[in-house]
Amino acid sequence: MRARSLFTICICVCIASSAAVSAQPASDYLTTDLRARVEKLKADLDAEPSNATNIEERARVLWSWANAYALDGGYLPVNLTQGVAAVFAYRDVAASRPTLLDDYVREMTLRDEEPDAIGNLSADLGPFEARSFVTLRQTYTVGSRPVQVGGGLVVARHFMPNYGSWQTTDPQADNYISVSSSRSSVSFTAATAAISGMHGAFRGVGEALMFKVAAGTLQPGDQVTITYGDTSAGSRGFLMADFSSDRMPFPLYLALEENGLLLSLPIQPIQVSGTAFAGLRGFAPSVVATGEPFEISLRAEDRYRNRALAGHPELQLLENDKIIATLPASSKAISIASDLTLNEPGVYRFSVATSDGSVTGSINPVLVTDEPTRRIYWGDTHGHSGFAEGIGTPDRFMRWARDDARLDYVTHSEHDIWMDDREWTILRDNVQRYSQEGQFIAYLGYEWTVRNRSGGHHNVLFRTPERRDRVPVQFFPTLSRLYQGLREGNDSTDILIIPHAHQAGDYRQNDPELEPLVEIMSQHGNFEWFARSYLEHGHQIGFTAASDNHLSQPGYTAPKNTSLAQRGGLGAVLAASRTTDGLFDAMKDRHTYATTGERMIVDVTLNGTTMGQRAPYAESRSISGRVIGTAPIDQITIMKNDQPIWQQDYLLATDERLQSAETLLLSFASPANPYHPGDNPRGWRHWRGTIELSGARLISAEPQDFHNLAVQSLQIDGDNPNLIHFTTLTRGDSSSVLLQLEDVKRSGILGVSLEAARETGSGPPIYRRHQELEAAQVDFEMKDLETGRSSQTLAIPGYQDTVTLRRVISDGPMDVSFDLDDSGHKRGDYYYVRIRQVDDSLAWTSPIWVGGFPSR
Repeated sequence: MRARSLFTICICVCIASSAAVSAQPASDYLTTDLRARVEKLKADLDAEPSNATNIEERARVLWSWANAYALDGGYLPVNLTQGVAAVFAYRDVAASRPTLLDDYVREMTLRDEEPDAIGNLSADLGPFEARSFVTLRQTYTVGSRPVQVGGGLVVARHFMPNYGSWQTTDPQADNYISVSSSRSSVSFTAATAAISGMHGAFRGVGEALMFKVAAGTLQPGDQVTITYGDTSAGSRGFLMADFSSDRMPFPLYLALEENGLLLSLPIQPIQVSGTAFAGLRGFAPSVVATGEPFEISLRAEDRYRNRALAGHPELQLLENDKIIATLPASSKAISIASDLTLNEPGVYRFSVATSDGSVTGSINPVLVTDEPTRRIYWGDTHGHSGFAEGIGTPDRFMRWARDDARLDYVTHSEHDIWMDDREWTILRDNVQRYSQEGQFIAYLGYEWTVRNRSGGHHNVLFRTPERRDRVPVQFFPTLSRLYQGLREGNDSTDILIIPHAHQAGDYRQNDPELEPLVEIMSQHGNFEWFARSYLEHGHQIGFTAASDNHLSQPGYTAPKNTSLAQRGGLGAVLAASRTTDGLFDAMKDRHTYATTGERMIVDVTLNGTTMGQRAPYAESRSISGRVIGTAPIDQITIMKNDQPIWQQDYLLATDERLQSAETLLLSFASPANPYHPGDNPRGWRHWRGTIELSGARLISAEPQDFHNLAVQSLQIDGDNPNLIHFTTLTRGDSSSVLLQLEDVKRSGILGVSLEAARETGSGPPIYRRHQELEAAQVDFEMKDLETGRSSQTLAIPGYQDTVTLRRVISDGPMDVSFDLDDSGHKRGDYYYVRIRQVDDSLAWTSPIWVGGFPSR
């Protein structure tokens, strides 16, 4: 097979909504001028392969051709738009492969001139239950071109789903996959084909299964069926992914002959549902007025955070353990408790439970005030679907944001490197269809996608969707050109750019009118260093967080792998109204703070000036704050000019003597800053091994942030009740285990045995690649905890990973206020606050500056 060797960035599929390859319409879908240019491109390619002299002109024609074809409903070859981007944004790749686009031109020529040649594809669409064994079939109908010996179907797999790894050798084992044909004279052999990108090795060329025609010829109209989970010989079937979707990808490619082009067949809309009811989660507004009616959304979910398959039993809504509403059993997973009112100012805490108390769920706190001038609105400005390298449809993305995550605002920020004009039109139409002033606001946007050496990834948001054109990386491949291109077609007040650290934005550059916010964390990790780098370079930026979720799950995300490995973040916007202009203006003015997904209520001022603003110069600075947590508050730190100047530990036990019964918090932490300035961040630090106690008795071990079932686990040994087996990971944050001990002796020891591990994470560093980390033994003596804590450092070149053991109080505060008086003579000093909870959740307030002048 002829492999398309793609380069070392994310590779994606542009997914069309049609389940079959579209035929060319009776009238030409190309204008007269474009048709002439396309025919010339075909003829030129026949005469001469592309080279450094002609590739840019050919790329421009192919770009126009592909977008016209897509707008007419045609299905584009996988990665075509990304291939065009390589010519302009990745010139080193184009230089090494001057024929990069030629196969795309050939495939487009076949689709253009023989629209029935490729045939079509259908599938069993389900729904299939998540994490169950299933039998799924995809059937290819041969088009007008026969499939010769040596041709066949390449059974590729998307890099993101955690479904089973199929095999062809043991028909009695799990995940057995088979092939059959309606033409009995045709036989197949299982072979391999080289393929790259999201359906191969992602950052290199890998091998995919190919059912190759060994004898006979597949004629027009013949059918070939691929059966995933063939149970005819005793296999249990194929293990489905553990997340629900309305378009679970099972990609297939067609080769018409030996060493022929791998032709893209459309991803089918295979549906996957949730499983049995296992958990509850509720969402409430963070701020309401006294006497104002409001509602709480209650979501029944399975153990994988999908909507529960059969809904929920009777539920009770509680306020401070008092039942205030009963919701009847429902076949739907989401129910609404409406017309709730609170008539006295204060903080209210709600929970939800089944009537028998067997399943309970948390709800974020609600702050009631008499006449709130500003409220807290929650949103996600960075998430993906199957229009890029993710999974799911744009409609699913919006419904999840509005109904499952109960967001106030969202941006479906798809990668421009893989987006065509038809998909952009769909995103724009969705913004108009789903937005409802005062209820739910969607912003049109995209992710400008280029390597960090050319500026790094930036999300671009538009205030309104009308008459908005993206300024794509295909023709605006540097950050300065992005700024310029956006300014030329828009008023600067209608544009908002947010860089992030996954492919690190160039923090040396910042357009102060277009780029007021920086994404401080996502499912890729916590990157406080990134925001601090902008501040150190004098830029006046505020903080936000997002999910960067790729499963059409914005705002309430379940990590699935070792790259997007933690829950996604949320951006809090302080605004007077939940309206398009109200929220957008607040983000432009940096009235924001960031959290790692929990809806903490945070308020910080300096001399009366609010977050994200510049206070008048004063030598005396009075900082006041309040944090209303979703869990006990562990630590609050005030930062000034990149240095901590005040820190309060709210959980640390202060008893001078060790007690017989102790609550200990064992935390693992690793920094995420790049080893070399300007590089991508360090990857995930994996921690796995055992925790063993001597001189104490383990009563319980409770993991604090273990949400990733793929790489986080904790289990007490079946034979030794003082031995814990665990795996977790960190990237710029900590991961903790809460331990309840009895019969504690001063001579006791808590030993942590760490196995060797390797760093992981996408957007890998360029200069310092992911490292192998050696095994280690960390021992804590109980007598050393009489000072409250003990910490040990694991020295790694360039980094200091830490393991910390602390004595903590068992019931810490969840609502704290703090004050600090500081002084300074420097104009332009900036301050921000970091909050950590016992469950390892974090929040960061946007900075407040004192005097000086903003960047211009």
